[in-house]
Amino acid sequence: MSPRKLLALSAVVVALFAFIFFFERKMPTTEERARKGDLYWDIPQDKVEKIEIARGGETLEFQRAGAAAWKMTRPEKYPADAFAVGSVVTDLAEMKRAGGEDAPESKAADYGLEKPAVTATITWSDPSDTKTLKSRTVEFGAAVPGTDVVAARVAGTQKVLFVPASVLASLKKNADDFESREVFGAFASDVSRLEILRGRGKLAFVRKDGAWWLAEPVADLADGGEVDRFVGSLSALRAKDFLHGGQDLAAIGLNPPLFHVAVTVPKNTVTAVDFGATRSDGNTVYARREGQVLTVDRDIVDELSKEAEAFRSRTVLGFSRSEVTGVEAAFPKGSYVLTQQEGGWTAGGKPVLAAAADDALTALLSLKAKDFLDDAEVKGLALPVATVTVRGKSGSPWKLSLHPRAGAVVATASPRPGGFLLDHDAPEKLEAAFRKLAAAALPTPAPTPARKP
Repeated sequence: MSPRKLLALSAVVVALFAFIFFFERKMPTTEERARKGDLYWDIPQDKVEKIEIARGGETLEFQRAGAAAWKMTRPEKYPADAFAVGSVVTDLAEMKRAGGEDAPESKAADYGLEKPAVTATITWSDPSDTKTLKSRTVEFGAAVPGTDVVAARVAGTQKVLFVPASVLASLKKNADDFESREVFGAFASDVSRLEILRGRGKLAFVRKDGAWWLAEPVADLADGGEVDRFVGSLSALRAKDFLHGGQDLAAIGLNPPLFHVAVTVPKNTVTAVDFGATRSDGNTVYARREGQVLTVDRDIVDELSKEAEAFRSRTVLGFSRSEVTGVEAAFPKGSYVLTQQEGGWTAGGKPVLAAAADDALTALLSLKAKDFLDDAEVKGLALPVATVTVRGKSGSPWKLSLHPRAGAVVATASPRPGGFLLDHDAPEKLEAAFRKLAAAALPTPAPTPARKP
């Protein structure tokens, strides 16, 4: 092959490669063409910032409040139902052709577009310049008889578009259908603080190091299962009805509210909801969030009415066994030191099986209070018959003292306040667990004798 032909073929190859690199790779695939072939336009849905719907003298407006969250700003300021708004975003961002060819400009007046039934404006940010906002307003007119399509056009133009009637039906939904029925809108596992104001009293919980603590009216370890159940019932709460038209808040127990509940999630985001009187149906109560009055199942009132003691942990000690690094225990018949080092346990300097150490921790975590005692009731206690200190990887150690008292035993457990009434045989059972631990200590291996040269 001559050099001239070789050069010409090389030029063709380079041109073909350039076409593939710059053009062909950007062309839609067969699947994309099948999907986009009937689109009027394709707006990036994740860049849509606002939707405005005007119909029959009413205007609905929605603002993006997160990657998948929306907020209604008109006619009420209230969290929006992400699915309902997302459906509208899809309909407008991917406006699809239906019912054949578009109508010529001269017939625009024949399709009810002089006074549109609905006008929708979609606003989005330019992917190449997020600070630049673009918008498009679509007017929807009359349905085409005998079909499932409606007429529409872009505001400022005369060309009539034919789109599925389902798009118009979505835009004409009742305003309530766009409001979120999740009263708190938070996952139970995300809640870090919960406050309930009722009259002059306050009940507050805070999550610390994975455990729930009462913060008010008393600072104490909370029953984690009970608080999780309570938080779960709040997270699962759903609105029954939305009420509009200037409610008399005082008459329905919302000014002042009977209960004011504040839920805190990560980034210190707080959702506050007021709860009021029982509705005339006897099954629901009035509630209010961000100015929107609604009704919820009355069962939540039973939860909100509980006193702090119902949430106090009857498990005396609140350490996490996976965090324990050492235990020091003193009883009338002996003392014990349990230490964890490099994943192994020793008792009195001798190695013990992990199962034996775990049994001792279980005995400590099995101490249950029969009753709670306040600070005044634990003053002047007799000298303790047993003391235990549990140390962890972080934070202050747990310090347990067991004191005899008229046929029973009173325990104090720092950092918890007050005291706890235990069964009279609690010290003996606990000491037996530690004696068993000491008995399970493995013999120290004898040193290997040195070999003679």
